[in-house]
Amino acid sequence: MPLCAGRRPTRAEVGVALGLGAALCWGLADYVAARAARTVGTLRTVVGFHVVATALLAALALATGALDGVGVDDLPLFALIGTLGWGSYVAFYGALRIGPISIVSPIVSGYAVVTVLLAVVVLDERLSTAELLAIVVSFGGVALASVDPRGVGHPARAQALGIVLAVVTMVLIGTFVFGVAYRSDDLGWLAPILLARAFSLLWLVGQAGVTRALGPPDRRPLVLGAIALLAVLDTGGYVCFNVGTTHADTAIVAAASAPYALVPVAAGVALLHERPARTQWAGIALVLAGLVLLGIVSGLPGG
Repeated sequence: MPLCAGRRPTRAEVGVALGLGAALCWGLADYVAARAARTVGTLRTVVGFHVVATALLAALALATGALDGVGVDDLPLFALIGTLGWGSYVAFYGALRIGPISIVSPIVSGYAVVTVLLAVVVLDERLSTAELLAIVVSFGGVALASVDPRGVGHPARAQALGIVLAVVTMVLIGTFVFGVAYRSDDLGWLAPILLARAFSLLWLVGQAGVTRALGPPDRRPLVLGAIALLAVLDTGGYVCFNVGTTHADTAIVAAASAPYALVPVAAGVALLHERPARTQWAGIALVLAGLVLLGIVSGLPGG
């Protein structure tokens, strides 16, 4: 979006720019997460980066007094949001572990549709005809990306499970993103992210204790570095998103963040040698086209 010399960016433009920052962070995080989950397992990856992210956020919150405005009556809401986060991450990383990242990420990027719809229903943000059309196109793309006409063997069944998990993730993470941003106007950008992360971590630790599936930590430097990088990227995306919602409508920021799938799609094809079917390429194109259209029309006056 070119700016005239000397003109300050509008609040909507700042929101879109931060949404694109979230897209870059989350897109890179997807690729790192896929590699880490396939190396050390889903639960270890999710718990590991939540521990790192929660510790960093807690230190920052204590240093800045970000929790001063949080009351006891806020905790049930964030416990619910944390539960959604727990489910979304377990489903998502499970999908990345068994399904092609070039298919899983575009499906999950449809989370923006869920977030936009919640913004319309809960926050009374307007949805234009063009935005509604973009949402329909995106959902059509999700359906098409889920179809692989090639064979019905075991790899196809594994991919199908990955796609089912991706669709579940799309709904859960769209609600989670909305929930994290919901109180940002009242509590600031940091406190909601920390509280949602902390409750997600609580449920993850509980799951690990019940299933005894976590095992001893993997101390290999490459693994530890990947977990730390994942924590920074994933949390950085939420920071960009929440700060963006203090400048523009949640629907606009969500739409701007949605094309993040371009990054893991490129990585999956170029680095992991994934080869989606033609119908799936068409679905990916529809998802991205719908989300880009959503970003464009959401930023228009009256959109």
